[in-house]
Amino acid sequence: MLTATGSTPVTGLNPETGFMLGEVKVSPSHNTLWARDHSIKVQPKVMAVLHYLARNQQRVISNEELIEQLWAGRVVTHGSVQKSINALRSALNELIGDREFIVHYSKRGYQLNVEPQFLAPEVVDSPNVATAIELGKAFASVQPKWRPAIWTIILLIALFSIYHSINWSTIFLPNDHKTIFQTAQGYTNETGHERNPTPHPDNQHLAYIREKMNTDKSDEGESDIVIRNSSGRDWQVASSNGIWFKMAWSPAGKNLVAIEIKRRNESPIGNQFYQPVNYLYSFHIFALDLAKEQLLEKQQLSQWQGRILSVTWWDENTLEIVAKQGPNAGNGRYRYAIQDQQLKLLDEVEGAINPIASTILNQKTALASLYKNKVRIDFLNAEQDSINRVQLDVTAADISWIPDGSGILVYAEEERKLFAVYLNGKQVPIPLAETKDKNFSNPHYSTDGNGIYYTEEKRSSNIMLVSPTGLETRLTKNTNFNYAASFSPSGKKVVYASVRNNQIQLWLVENGQERQLTTQAIPSKIDSIIWSDDSEHIIFNSGNQLYHHNLLTNITELLLTDANKLEPIAYYPGNNRLFAIKYNGDSRNLWRIEGKQQKQLTFGAVGSVIEHRGDILFQYVSENGLWAFRNKDDSLEQITTHLNAYSKLLKADTSGVYFMLGGVCQESDVFHWNYADSNKTTFFPQKNSDVSTTSFNAEKGLLQTECYLPEANIVLLK
Repeated sequence: MLTATGSTPVTGLNPETGFMLGEVKVSPSHNTLWARDHSIKVQPKVMAVLHYLARNQQRVISNEELIEQLWAGRVVTHGSVQKSINALRSALNELIGDREFIVHYSKRGYQLNVEPQFLAPEVVDSPNVATAIELGKAFASVQPKWRPAIWTIILLIALFSIYHSINWSTIFLPNDHKTIFQTAQGYTNETGHERNPTPHPDNQHLAYIREKMNTDKSDEGESDIVIRNSSGRDWQVASSNGIWFKMAWSPAGKNLVAIEIKRRNESPIGNQFYQPVNYLYSFHIFALDLAKEQLLEKQQLSQWQGRILSVTWWDENTLEIVAKQGPNAGNGRYRYAIQDQQLKLLDEVEGAINPIASTILNQKTALASLYKNKVRIDFLNAEQDSINRVQLDVTAADISWIPDGSGILVYAEEERKLFAVYLNGKQVPIPLAETKDKNFSNPHYSTDGNGIYYTEEKRSSNIMLVSPTGLETRLTKNTNFNYAASFSPSGKKVVYASVRNNQIQLWLVENGQERQLTTQAIPSKIDSIIWSDDSEHIIFNSGNQLYHHNLLTNITELLLTDANKLEPIAYYPGNNRLFAIKYNGDSRNLWRIEGKQQKQLTFGAVGSVIEHRGDILFQYVSENGLWAFRNKDDSLEQITTHLNAYSKLLKADTSGVYFMLGGVCQESDVFHWNYADSNKTTFFPQKNSDVSTTSFNAEKGLLQTECYLPEANIVLLK
């Protein structure tokens, strides 16, 4: 690895040499920056500027030097340099947030504020034509009687090379498991919330998590770890007023590790609106005597301040964790030796710079990472050498080993796909019942390979209208999953999504009557619905797609498909202009979309967003204040610095904005903030905070769904 030292630029590097800037990986050959599961392409000249600054990181580089070195004598102004610097700052800011990578010194120039770590170039063996010609000449000079012997030696060498180049573990795979199942039967059939089935290696016990609401405190719950034996007897091992998150049995089944999540201030789980995750993760290790149903020993490891993505066992004494430490860190793979209490960061697997999960069986690892927003699986042997790499066409995945070691079980919740991925790269789908009103999660093979356990969650909710006087009216009265309700601009109409007969459709309520709007089933769950100002057009999202429904023609059409999640904010049918929030991992930013033209309008973490008369009002995450994007001149204006951070903006009028505080299912009263006197007043109090508001109209009130713990059971495919 080469790094800059003293004031001497790094030499021996060509413009294609990659390097690291902190957690950002820079690939000049691809004009791409990678960090935190995401990548951004930049223009070649922008990359050239970054590479030159990196090679000369120990000194300030003037505009004149950059122009002379990179623009090859072309007549350009300092503005060309500034444009490249701005593009770099925007890309880096979008990847990892507000951090100063490039410092500007007035009248002197620019300097990288982070020391680059240059990567050694990959060495690839390839045949050399000249060498082949020389070998041919040498062979021609050999006496004919020796040529058969030489051919025999060459053939033996070739066969030896082929034998050792074949990964035999991917050819002769065990197949002691089923992929076709006949029935799905309930494993837990209680009225409650049972999830995360984790089969024991003995095939006689299964650990799972049972959750229930605390009747004394409506905003708190209780989470238990339960072990069920083959006779159906339950044994409660531990309880928490937080949430049990992940579990895994040690290879011999003597220990169970479970992760507990709590808020840092010990308050109940749940964030303020748009607040980044602020959890503490604790590792609990239970040594158990299953036959006697006795807890032999319990260890609690130090709390992890960051984010845990997965936990598994390397051996009986060592945990492997995929996690990030702190908000600005990248994902890493760690080993924790329990007896020595030592945490070790593992070396990065080449090409897997964004790990999201790992699972281990007999010290054979399946590592999931993100590559171009898609999941990639690396199979590694005990020495952490590559067995095979498999690219998947899904954006996220829950992974666990098939017990016979032939591959892994993968579930992609967003795409609703369950399939086996084998060491040789083969992918075999495993059919699931297609039920739109149910969520599936946490699948694991039974230890004998003859069944698959998973969590099945039944969703059901109704839409409530709460008037400013506090009067509650139920708009829907059924057992379906009704959600995402939205007022028309006048408040006279309400549109919402509903799952009926295993199809997602839009429904309209007007004058006390409801009717189905869409005729074709919507492919996946809808998150938000907005109206045009004339109440004749509806825009809604479904996965990473945006749809447009025309109420005059009753035609629904696909408006936009994007690789990232999209949330519509405002739509103007006259010029087909759309404002939307685009997600890049956990980052949200405002974009304007007109046909094929897309423009990013903010570069930071955006929280709540609303529209008023063509302007977009929003907050930045964690900052007090209110900003406006003025559509008439594309300018950003800070309206105030006093509006509470983490507000949920509901609506705006000429006098101010309506908003609420709190968080999802912990909502405050509705407030009004006045532009003229910067005064906050209560518009109307909420009788029940344990709700989720989806739309607001100052005259009609709030559209809400009740918060509740849905029924969930563990199901066994057989």
